[in-house]
Amino acid sequence: MDNGAAIQEFYTFGKILGQGSFGMVIEATDKETETKWAIKKVNKDKAGSSAVKLLEREVNILKSVKHEHIIHLEQVFETPKKMYLVMELCEDGELKEILDRKGHFSENETRWIIQRLASAIAYLHNKDIVHRDLKLENIMVKSSFIDDNNEMNLNIKVTDFGLAVKMHGRSEAMLQTTCGTPIYMAPEVINAHDYSQQCDIWSIGVIMYLLLCGEPPFLASSEEKLFELIRKGELHFEDPVWESISDCAKSVLKQLMKVDPAHRITAKELLDNQWITGNTLSSARPTNVLEMMKEWKNNPESDEENTTDQKDNWSIQEKLKDYQPGSPSGNVQDISSTSDEEEEKQSTAYVKKFPVTRKKENADNLDTKCARSTSSRHLPGGFKAEPEKSPMTSSQGTANKYIAKSNAVPRTKKKL
Repeated sequence: MDNGAAIQEFYTFGKILGQGSFGMVIEATDKETETKWAIKKVNKDKAGSSAVKLLEREVNILKSVKHEHIIHLEQVFETPKKMYLVMELCEDGELKEILDRKGHFSENETRWIIQRLASAIAYLHNKDIVHRDLKLENIMVKSSFIDDNNEMNLNIKVTDFGLAVKMHGRSEAMLQTTCGTPIYMAPEVINAHDYSQQCDIWSIGVIMYLLLCGEPPFLASSEEKLFELIRKGELHFEDPVWESISDCAKSVLKQLMKVDPAHRITAKELLDNQWITGNTLSSARPTNVLEMMKEWKNNPESDEENTTDQKDNWSIQEKLKDYQPGSPSGNVQDISSTSDEEEEKQSTAYVKKFPVTRKKENADNLDTKCARSTSSRHLPGGFKAEPEKSPMTSSQGTANKYIAKSNAVPRTKKKL
């Protein structure tokens, strides 16, 4: 009988996590280790040959990768009529579900998510793998917590590699198949003409835009009109929510969503960007003169303090004329990888159990140290990796923007 009895020798099935037209995802517990997993069960007959091929493609790619922010495939069981994928359990569900509940994320929350997503995509691109279907629904949340600043920190996992493809040869090898979800599709994918891994970068931009404001960058009444807007690639920040978003974040969005893929930053450059590393403005300050005067009226003492501090600084500077501070330096680490595993094709007989084995790889940690990226020339003037402390005048005290460094992982945790 083809009833999955073999897999139930190893796992105890629990609640159903999700259900589709030709399969379901079930929570299961390993009988030996008591570890919880998510098992994707697929009915081959209902799925059809095309869907089965996509599933096999997903298995082949997942067996060849290992990264902290990519879903882990533990085992594969196959029978003549069914296929079971034992995968990492992400108890907090889809990123889209959390966004729907929150409305939008703060800039810091978005920064942490995009850094982890960029880390996973840089790893894939380094192995010549293009995901081609990055979207909120394909980003799972394994765990989350609220930090002391009441901001949500998410441990994300990129999943659903059914449309992913391994590019053979050089990293700039071109693809020509239209695929993906319309609102996330890059202009070159819509045109189905010579596109590369940079299509994933565009999708990261759409995801970042959605996280910050809760709406996609392009909306239209029909798919045809939507594609016209995507081809133009004109981003708008008129919604009031964008008033609290830094110019640097908006600049990153523009770099991610350049219509010409040759002008887009890469995933590695995104990781090195000042907005990701935290050496930039965390939020926008009011530029309206009336708003600045209101701030001074509400807190006039701050201007006096700045003036006093200024005099003290001048006195100190007179005594330290000859002092020349050194400039900070840092080491940049490279992404390392090894060759992919080749899966041997095996004919389906009775029940087959495929443990997922991988070759040993070097550390997957990507560089997240403060370093000016090759694309930093696109950033607005005034952003520096290590801002200098200078004396403030009364006008500077209210006009200058604050510099705030964010930590990718807050130290203290609270339960949700």
